[in-house]
Amino acid sequence: MSRRDVGAAGVAAFMWIAAFGLASCLTGCGSDPAPATAAPAAGKAKPGSAGGRRDMVAAVSSTRNVGAVDVRFALSGRPVVGQPVDIRLSFRPGIELDRLFARFQASEGLDLVKGAETGQLDRPAIGADIEHVVTVVPTSDGIFYVTAVVLTDSPTESVSRNYSIPIIAGAGLAELPQPQGARPPSRPSRP
Repeated sequence: MSRRDVGAAGVAAFMWIAAFGLASCLTGCGSDPAPATAAPAAGKAKPGSAGGRRDMVAAVSSTRNVGAVDVRFALSGRPVVGQPVDIRLSFRPGIELDRLFARFQASEGLDLVKGAETGQLDRPAIGADIEHVVTVVPTSDGIFYVTAVVLTDSPTESVSRNYSIPIIAGAGLAELPQPQGARPPSRPSRP
């Protein structure tokens, strides 16, 4: 097998594994959500009850360490190409913070139409849920991401953490085409 064949097979395998992993992550989001209730204004803190967090899943952090803030999200419905979908977010500080701020960016294939950033939140209460809504519109079928950059200032440090929110729009990934000239792997000759 040539290096080129191995590379193409590796990319195809990676794409299938990534698609399966994202689909597994989003099964917690459900495709038949409960009726939405009016969300409080963006950036409003609610005292530490589980509240709307029971139907939310954790955003994927760029680091293994537990951060100063637990970030969770839920989709308002199944993402459909050309239709807006709300991403309900909950930020829960786990330590004393002086400030918290989040900015959102959508990957290619998504248009971010509302909620690109939270206001600067001064001295959010430990364990309080801070809710925010981001609205995106998928422009094509596929697997996309919204990245949340969460900035926190505590009495001892300032930290920036990135969180990924996967979005599978429409049919997700189309079936990958076979590379041209693909042949079954050859067997080594016997000496």
